[in-house]
Amino acid sequence: MAVAHADAVILTALPEEDAAVVRALGDCTDHSWQGQTLRVGRVGALTVLAFPMGGMGNASSAQAATLAISVWNPAYLLLVGISAGIEEAGEDLRLGDVVVPDQIVAYERAKVRPHEVERRYEVVQPSWKLLQAARGLAPREWALDVAASRPDGHGGRVVPCVHFGPVFSGEKIVADETTVPELRKAWPKAVGLEMEAFGAGIAAYRGHPEFLMVKAVSDFADPAKGDDWHAYAAESAARFAVALLRNAAIQPEPERPQATPVAVPRTFPGTVKIQFCRRLRDSWVELADFFEVPAHETARFRPGNEPRDLWEWLDARGKLPLVPDVLGEVGRDDLARLMRDDRP
Repeated sequence: MAVAHADAVILTALPEEDAAVVRALGDCTDHSWQGQTLRVGRVGALTVLAFPMGGMGNASSAQAATLAISVWNPAYLLLVGISAGIEEAGEDLRLGDVVVPDQIVAYERAKVRPHEVERRYEVVQPSWKLLQAARGLAPREWALDVAASRPDGHGGRVVPCVHFGPVFSGEKIVADETTVPELRKAWPKAVGLEMEAFGAGIAAYRGHPEFLMVKAVSDFADPAKGDDWHAYAAESAARFAVALLRNAAIQPEPERPQATPVAVPRTFPGTVKIQFCRRLRDSWVELADFFEVPAHETARFRPGNEPRDLWEWLDARGKLPLVPDVLGEVGRDDLARLMRDDRP
């Protein structure tokens, strides 16, 4: 089944991050897309797509975010997974805690002088709407759902907390004693360091979905860095992200048009439209249901002309390129073949 609609897309860089998101969504359905299987779940009124990026780094996240925006034009875009934390940030920041940026600070750009490196920081801000919703999320709404075992056992504070502040975003896996202290000289309130938020944030800034990074601390970017906390941190972040989308303030945008898939023709020949409208008949109802056409819109369709009005509705929202795949799902392989064979 093709993915025809997504109110929210959750990006992940690592397989264990994607697996944690799918578990947190629960009751996901599998959808085929460009040779891979994507999982889609429901969170309240939202249709949520888990979208693995297939790699780490800001270049990968920018490409994946741009692709997701181009294809599904989601109202909400989240980047979820694991990150390094900064112990010196205070507030009892521990492994497994969630970090949410109020500023995403890219630190790689610099001017190299004979005796120093002058960093030229770039900053992107996340969605104010999602950030405020995250600040208002109570621990009971997510922390107790984390089922993974803490590698440190059950001593001390065992319920993960959330920390807000600047988060560094770069291209390096940091595991030394000097990088974080040097970065903190300019950003003393920073709470984390990771590798994908800036790329996704820039793509969201240009594509206009509401964007937020939600990651949990799996190490402190020091020589003791290891993988022991990956599973727990991935689940902690995933549970927080899903609870955030469940927030009453986060609602679908029914009038938001879906985008046209990349490298797919936007139009079909007039002969295809004529045959589609003549032969679709009562199957227009199932097709409209699949694309979640609102009832007040279908009520406007003219009796006897519903297939043509549905075509126009889909065309205005850039959804026609998705129709051939969906027709097979509603038992109209004949029309699916017609549209595939006669694409310009």
